[in-house]
Amino acid sequence: MKPDTTPLKSGLVNFPGATPESTALVAELLHTNFTAYHCFHNDQQFSNHLSHHILTLHDLGASAECIREMFAQEAAKQRDLFPNGTPTDEASDINESNWIKSLGKENSHKYPHYLSFFLTEIKKDGVSGVLEHYLFSPEANANGTLMLTRFVGRLFHPMIDAGFGVEFGQDFIVAQGLAQAALTEPDGVSILDDGAGLPKIQSGSPTTLLSLLREVYESPKLAPMPYETERLTAERFEQWMVSNPERGAAIREVYAKWTFNIQDGAEEDITKKVEECMWQATLLLGATSKPGRKPRMDFFFMHLLTSSLFLRGIVDAIQAPLHKAQLLQAYARTAALYIILRGRPRIDPALVMSYPASPAAILAPTAILGTVGYGSPWLPLLNNAAMHTEPHVVKAIRMLFYCAQQYGGTPAEAVIGAVDGEGKEIHKGAAKLDGTLFIRVAGKLTDAVGWVANGEKERFWDFGGIGWEEAWARADE
Repeated sequence: MKPDTTPLKSGLVNFPGATPESTALVAELLHTNFTAYHCFHNDQQFSNHLSHHILTLHDLGASAECIREMFAQEAAKQRDLFPNGTPTDEASDINESNWIKSLGKENSHKYPHYLSFFLTEIKKDGVSGVLEHYLFSPEANANGTLMLTRFVGRLFHPMIDAGFGVEFGQDFIVAQGLAQAALTEPDGVSILDDGAGLPKIQSGSPTTLLSLLREVYESPKLAPMPYETERLTAERFEQWMVSNPERGAAIREVYAKWTFNIQDGAEEDITKKVEECMWQATLLLGATSKPGRKPRMDFFFMHLLTSSLFLRGIVDAIQAPLHKAQLLQAYARTAALYIILRGRPRIDPALVMSYPASPAAILAPTAILGTVGYGSPWLPLLNNAAMHTEPHVVKAIRMLFYCAQQYGGTPAEAVIGAVDGEGKEIHKGAAKLDGTLFIRVAGKLTDAVGWVANGEKERFWDFGGIGWEEAWARADE
């Protein structure tokens, strides 16, 4: 089982710095990851982030030395492709007639088999055809198959994997994402529309994600579960969700109002909705802390942020407007689940807009970064992110940098959903939101996880559940 050798496409950011040496190294390491390592590095299904990390570094212009070192550190944590050390005849084990019979966590040992199967399918039908069939067809979703739900499950990791493959033109990485999806539990089953295992798509008067977020906040049926001092697992949360069917029904009812135009003008509508997902994800990560307290960067909301970057590439790879809409609906509903999982924290636009628009690095005694306000404030942020060994940091900063490239010039009151048709704020302070949001969040994110380029220690993401008042009883670190 060997992937085709296809030159890397330029990434979404395409920041200068790549060299022939670094580009060749990235291709080599991606192939090593494909042939040597499993998609999960432990029995809890924690995902392999090797391809994410090195492609993100490559897109931000990192040196070959940086990429090689980060790969080596991550590779040391990985599980062999064949956990028992013995390759099997994977090509004949999973096929078109039986692929739905070995889904889920208990079949994680069959990852190489699914990997071979999906790679073969992509070689035959192309990425677009395979995504259409294996994510959106009745066969792929009915009777508990639920591939679209699996694709956006486990903190969106299957979607992120496939998204990297689409972005950089590497079909074998798309196969990795689909194989991982096949082995992921469909934890979001409670928010699906009954029967087909797919979200229904409605047409009609448009509304926005930020207005629906307000409905999530105001719904008594979507109040979070009582605070637990033990770390809340996805499995425990899913049990709580399905224990009262009204909760899933309430999410379905709210997001049925996120209507889509899948006829004339569908592309413009889809593009707008992808942008909405990015604004909302940035606000959920960066605008849910408390005034007067150190900002906390939630681990789950960080995944909403990083995954939203791949919606654009995947919807472009999908041909049918209905399927594009179904992916975005699945993403939005899953985001709502995580909002409740984290204690339903409210966004505070005024707070996030009070953060510096030109973040200043924590200066080491020998650091020479120039005067604050001269040059781009993004440069030290990007450099610092590349030096973090924790792969989510550089992924999050890349996403925010991309949004700043695309939407940084957005003026106040022009953010989608910030104000209604009469100019009234959807959330208190939202009228002041503008395109500086992304640099403001990037600065506070970097403060939270550490200016390692300037001598600080790496710090990790927050797991406390920032929506519960009890979580804020813990002192700031």
